Amino acid sequence: MLAVREQVRAQGVSAEGADIIVASWTAGTEKQYRPHFRRWSQFCSRWNINSINPNVSDIINFLSDTFHRNVRYESVITARNAISSLGIVVDGCRAGNHSLVIRFMKGVFNLRPPLPRYAATWDVQPVLRQLQSMHPLHTLSLKDLTLKLVMLMALTQAVRLQTLHLLTIKGLCIEQDFIMVPLSGNIKQCRPQFNVHVIKFQAYLKDASFCVYGTLRQYLARTQELRQGMEQESYSLFLSFIKPHKAVTRDTIARWLRKMLDRSGIGTTRFTVGSVRATAASKAKVMAVPINCIMAKAGWTRASNFAKFYDRHVGTTDPFQDAILQ
Repeated sequence: MLAVREQVRAQGVSAEGADIIVASWTAGTEKQYRPHFRRWSQFCSRWNINSINPNVSDIINFLSDTFHRNVRYESVITARNAISSLGIVVDGCRAGNHSLVIRFMKGVFNLRPPLPRYAATWDVQPVLRQLQSMHPLHTLSLKDLTLKLVMLMALTQAVRLQTLHLLTIKGLCIEQDFIMVPLSGNIKQCRPQFNVHVIKFQAYLKDASFCVYGTLRQYLARTQELRQGMEQESYSLFLSFIKPHKAVTRDTIARWLRKMLDRSGIGTTRFTVGSVRATAASKAKVMAVPINCIMAKAGWTRASNFAKFYDRHVGTTDPFQDAILQ
């Protein structure tokens, strides 16, 4: 981000203002944009282009170079967004909104249309059966209790790995039928109009084996002694079930979810742990949950985001075919 900061400073912005502008990129976005920033800088140096004040043809040529690296449509979109995020203005509009850039991106779409990672998602029933078998809670090892809790949270909240990793017990609030768990940082979908600080885990009275509230209370009681004498890292909700029981990384939580999918017979060679979010949202739609409720739970502002990226066919049966052949 040093190069980005220097470009902002070159536009006359103070050092203090540049620091705040650089802070507008989250760590994830910065990591995603970083290679495109680097290639843009190299492209401008090679062709002696002013990287702050390029022509629209320069931007088109850069995006064309990106396209001919045989990358997916999404990568070209990310390259365009990265350049546009630098505040570059061409012919009175942001670089990414220039009419010729928009027309170029339509051409990229036609030549190399985006493909969803999954045409269909897995059925949640095998996972539910596995969760149901992990009961009663007091008989579970800390490992199995942890695996069950992580999967229940991922399914019932349709959250990303990042959200699970940021859960903290600092400021945790336990009520009679729900628990409010704070987050130690901003999650991906946070924005000025939608800023999530806590996640609410509601009790499920119909079946105790599926109750995330009860599972979480059991986990907190089981790990309370492990947190004694630990420093601030003990505030992290999830601790390793292996000594010395330190706070875990996001990759560790991903391995826990993958383990639960494997136990349930879900092929993790085909489906990643990120598919849990899509499966939860798709199952909610199948069960006639209102779309605005699904969007609120997942933090989406537009129904098109759900339809484009997460709404997948659930299950392997064809009800029309079943009706004809009966």
